[in-house]
Amino acid sequence: MSRPRRVLTALACAAGACALTAPAALAGAPTSGHGAVLSFAGHTVRLVDKQHRVDDVHVRSTKGLRRGDVVRVRNGRAHVTGHVGKVAFLGRVVRSSGKGAVVRLGDGSTFKVGGRKSHAHGRTARSAASVTIDFQGFDPGQTLLITVATDGQGNVAITIRVLPPATDIGDGELHAAGVVTDDEGDGYFAIDDGSGGELGFEDPQRVFEGADAAWCDVVDVAYHRSGRRLIADELHVTGQSTTGDCADDGAADEVDGTVTAIAPDASSLTIAPDDGGDAATYQLDDPSLLDGIAVGDDVAVTLDQNDLAIDVELLDGSGDPAPPAPGDGGDQ
Repeated sequence: MSRPRRVLTALACAAGACALTAPAALAGAPTSGHGAVLSFAGHTVRLVDKQHRVDDVHVRSTKGLRRGDVVRVRNGRAHVTGHVGKVAFLGRVVRSSGKGAVVRLGDGSTFKVGGRKSHAHGRTARSAASVTIDFQGFDPGQTLLITVATDGQGNVAITIRVLPPATDIGDGELHAAGVVTDDEGDGYFAIDDGSGGELGFEDPQRVFEGADAAWCDVVDVAYHRSGRRLIADELHVTGQSTTGDCADDGAADEVDGTVTAIAPDASSLTIAPDDGGDAATYQLDDPSLLDGIAVGDDVAVTLDQNDLAIDVELLDGSGDPAPPAPGDGGDQ
């Protein structure tokens, strides 16, 4: 049975039981922004805008901030302008288990949702002090809309919905397309994106292997940057290259042998191969290839992948006039 495209899961937990990790301080984070507070740590606040996209803003102090505060940050100063009971944001699943899920956000950072499992049966259950979500129901690469709601008693309810994979989660997600040039595996692959260089990707999720990709495949890669590293998030095979080094996959074959027959219209020739195999007849790509070729000549015939003769070449010494028999020539 196929899994439904959308999954709605609600859970309730006491304050602190839902482990929503705070952002790490990001060097170079902007000092201005506007949105609802998702999390914070040190001098970094993670904000969610109206399109559910996430960005990190550097502030002088996070003192007094709460999840759900609507803030306007200018020159590192956060001014609270309101409060919302729900904060919704987009992300893609990196990995999941029974204890939680790690989701990559649009700014390239990660966010962990987790909590204690209760003994309730079924996919969803409610409790005043425990999390009861089956995080194993998510697959790497799935796009999620996660809504975190907090009530007046500090209880947290989280709703998670699966969205189409093509959903744009933010500017932090990058895309590249090209031909695979390095398929050695071990958590790394590379593509030629046609710009004259090579893009190398670290592949901690093994998306390359998961897509059954290989050398010379044409692929689309969704990735994010981590410092100077490129981290692959998704990969799809869209075709196969037959140009450049990849043209070797359809390399021509060659048959050496003696011509035993030529069609009257020069549309084919029959070769007795030098390796002692059975004689075979080959159609010609162009009858003019047989110009100067006669029965008995030793030739090299080049065949394409469909066994069509695309070149016929006399071998050295073949076609030369036979030497005169003793006493059959020369000056008298």
